[in-house]
Amino acid sequence: DEPELKIIDVFICKLRKKLQAATGGKHYIETVWGRGYVLRDPGDEGGIEAA
Repeated sequence: DEPELKIIDVFICKLRKKLQAATGGKHYIETVWGRGYVLRDPGDEGGIEAA
């Protein structure tokens, strides 16, 4: 039995919602295209910048 391919995406989505509800809407989990996910401090300005 192989796990569903999107199970990590579903888990991250649920985790993001719980973190946002608990922290007043701050974003702690960022998606890094082609790599995965990264946990960031939302107050850290040295994060990934949008192109």
